[in-house]
Amino acid sequence: MAKIMSLIYREWILMRKILLLGLAVAAGMLLMFSFLGYSFQNGAFIGNEKLSNMFAKTGGYFETYLIVFFLFPVAGSCAAAYESDIKANWMRYAMTTPADTKARALAHTLFLFIRILAAFGLAVIAGMLMTEAFGKPFTAGMAADFGLYCCITLIPICISELFWSKAKDVISYKKQGSRMACVFGGLGVVVGLLCARTTKSAGTNADPLTALAPVIHKYVAFRNTVQPFVIPVLIGLIVLIYVTVKRNLDSLKRA
Repeated sequence: MAKIMSLIYREWILMRKILLLGLAVAAGMLLMFSFLGYSFQNGAFIGNEKLSNMFAKTGGYFETYLIVFFLFPVAGSCAAAYESDIKANWMRYAMTTPADTKARALAHTLFLFIRILAAFGLAVIAGMLMTEAFGKPFTAGMAADFGLYCCITLIPICISELFWSKAKDVISYKKQGSRMACVFGGLGVVVGLLCARTTKSAGTNADPLTALAPVIHKYVAFRNTVQPFVIPVLIGLIVLIYVTVKRNLDSLKRA
């Protein structure tokens, strides 16, 4: 257990700057939006009918999701750790240490799981504070959204692990990064086309909220359908990441 904790601490040292930076940005956004919320409740935007109506409809919810959509990817990112390992030639050195591939893969996966759980907890706290600032209730649907977003965040992480963990030097690291960028670029185009097709029915003159309504309705239906499977899928993705990392570490050891 001490070996696992040491490896987890090592990953924390490698990633602490990006994690603390992400936390600081999320905290700054929370303070800024909370100020807007309390100002709205105190009637600061009564003279601006458009802004006042927007806050009355989506205030608190929209701002919470902005913070959450930033918080989870930062918490799940492992690129900084891989880049530091490559530059320090850790992959070769680690083969001479007592830590086997199983321990290294387990520590890497456990630290990812801890980061995701911490991001979920912070998202719930931010949601409660934000909705309170705008005088809105924090709903169970928001917590379900955060749980579903945990799973959605782990999907690109799984894809990233397939590429990053295969890198053994700077050259292969750059090649894997280029391949991964192509994959994510293709996925981005597909998602963009699907969203454009869904919002097309709202018309070109519709306001943004009306244009996004079909996407939101489809998402809510999708969330309600998959909600019972969120925890099993989350565990399955974590296990998949562990298997992927361990297999790639084993292959690098044999190379």
